Amino acid sequence: MRDRLSERRIAINWLRVFRRLGTLFVVLLLSGCSTFGPQLVLNSHIEYNKAIEQVIQEELLLNIVRRRYYEAPQFVTVSNITTSMSTSAGISGGSTFGNQGIPTTGDIGGSLNWLDSPTVTITPRQGTEILGPLTSRMSVLTIAKMANAGYRFDFLLALMAEGLTDVRGPETGVGTDFRPGDKEFIEVIQSVGRLIDKGQLKVGTFSWNDPYSDITYKREDITVDNQLTAIALGSGVGRFRSYDGGKTYYFTDKHDYPAMWIDPEARTSSDGKRIIEILNLQPTPLKRVWSFSPNRVVEGTDFENVPDDPRPEVRMQLRSFYSVLNLLAYGIDIPPKDEEEGRAFTKASYDQAVSEGRAVDLSDKFVVQSSSERPANAFVAVKHRGSWFYLDDRDHVSKRLFNAVYDLFNMEIAPSGGGGGPILTVPVK
Repeated sequence: MRDRLSERRIAINWLRVFRRLGTLFVVLLLSGCSTFGPQLVLNSHIEYNKAIEQVIQEELLLNIVRRRYYEAPQFVTVSNITTSMSTSAGISGGSTFGNQGIPTTGDIGGSLNWLDSPTVTITPRQGTEILGPLTSRMSVLTIAKMANAGYRFDFLLALMAEGLTDVRGPETGVGTDFRPGDKEFIEVIQSVGRLIDKGQLKVGTFSWNDPYSDITYKREDITVDNQLTAIALGSGVGRFRSYDGGKTYYFTDKHDYPAMWIDPEARTSSDGKRIIEILNLQPTPLKRVWSFSPNRVVEGTDFENVPDDPRPEVRMQLRSFYSVLNLLAYGIDIPPKDEEEGRAFTKASYDQAVSEGRAVDLSDKFVVQSSSERPANAFVAVKHRGSWFYLDDRDHVSKRLFNAVYDLFNMEIAPSGGGGGPILTVPVK
């Protein structure tokens, strides 16, 4: 009897050992994974970032290719990314008992399963929500901000400008709708480029104080209360300032203005004088820079008596983003058969304008190649009409221009509709 009781105690103790080991195994298994948040961000954030960038680049390239084939562009938005996470854990064990009821062998096993299930919401952009930004002329402030980002002004003029003061640039319709610009337009771009190379011309945003109106104040009328009111009305930067040595004062506020600066010595050089002459600029602007303004007709202008006085500003007529896509479509290298069969427009009118010096030559600035097979060295590639269209990863000039289009898209098109990008919602434990 005592031997049987002793054997039962041993068996019970063995079972307790198995249970405790199993519990310890589960605790150890789950203790290191109780919080998934930081690791989930590390594993997913960058990958989602890369995926969004890739699809936007491919979409941009696809829409440029579409314009070469007379197809309308189409954009979609990744408006929301939600990923749900679930975990499950399990443990199993077993033992073998001998003749006396005493466990002779045992095993313990466990498992931990983790599942990440993302849901991506893709919304087609259509109607005025996309056509408005696509067809509206870009802002002169945009060209200055692009210059702030490091893009050369001559490059930006070639890409974004359709006219400067009274000088016409190329109108980039597709096919037979292409209209060459004036030779002076290309001449200005070339002169600007040479001054940039010498460090004598800069473009960007400049800050200065401008009178809010033409109302003047005497010094004795400006009290402390008036000064405090000016500061408040000017969002913290409003002031009363004099431009005539203290005789009269104006209420001013401070803003960032898009403008161009040319070194005073360079203004008398051949390139400087030619830019000033073609754009009808004042040789010595009041604020030492020429501000940018939209090239528009002033209401009530008498066209028979338009003043020809030199101006303190560079008047610009910028393209729409739609027009930029049209321009870049001339850089698409399509399969010869597609052009022969009339599936894509011919570049004849554009090539003739380039040869006459009336259009910017894109042949060495933006080259999109085509291939029947998926390219091995592509910076960005997209398949359309059975062919692969791509930018070579070793073509730095084309990549730079495409990056500029990507930035323009984010500045002019992406913000519409009140959203600045997709929202990533990640529930974590």
